[in-house]
Amino acid sequence: MSSRSIKIQRPQSLATLVTERIREAIVSGEFTLGEKISEESLAETFDVSRSPVRDALNALQFTGLVEIRPKRGSFVFNPTILDIGQLCEYREMLEREACTLAMRGSREALLEALKALFDEMASAHKNGDTRRYAALDTAFHKAFFEHCSNALVQDAYLLVEARLATIRTVLTAAKKERREASYDEHGEIIDALKKNDMARFEKVLKTHIHRTQAVAVERLSEPDSGGVYQKPDR
Repeated sequence: MSSRSIKIQRPQSLATLVTERIREAIVSGEFTLGEKISEESLAETFDVSRSPVRDALNALQFTGLVEIRPKRGSFVFNPTILDIGQLCEYREMLEREACTLAMRGSREALLEALKALFDEMASAHKNGDTRRYAALDTAFHKAFFEHCSNALVQDAYLLVEARLATIRTVLTAAKKERREASYDEHGEIIDALKKNDMARFEKVLKTHIHRTQAVAVERLSEPDSGGVYQKPDR
């Protein structure tokens, strides 16, 4: 046998698998914002003990998707209007810098990735597949970080990625007029980057994120939300 190291793919732990499944359920809207999460029900659903479920919820608390309250239980995060504003401000800052770095070091790879995702978004938009469109929207913006080659910037994005994806799916993607504007703005972003017009890119990005914020705030303020999107009492 040669001296080269041979890597063995280790199976994922139960806690990791459960974490990914709960994360997917929250991001896709299977859980509502602010909903209480039953460890017992999840353990029964996944046919596991409560230990990996508890570990999963602790991991998701770190990303802000889950809030664990002593003697009360675990709850899906439930953003306030202030939370939405801070998340969008943070997002704009990070995406602007990540894209700038990606354009310097991996311009062609970034543009290729964005164009492929935009083509898929066109199909989802045409078919009215809001969940698929939201997932592709998330992947489009994540591409800035996948090509920026700065691990610290990538780690900073991981802190909010899941919450942003959930807000996109649950609060904004279903609004048809928002989705139509979103689709056009993604096309404008690609066009600006193709022309190396970073000033235009930043302007479109700001408009795009502020529109997301406005729609999310509007949804949070809707009287027919039944209190689902109101921060629960502690």
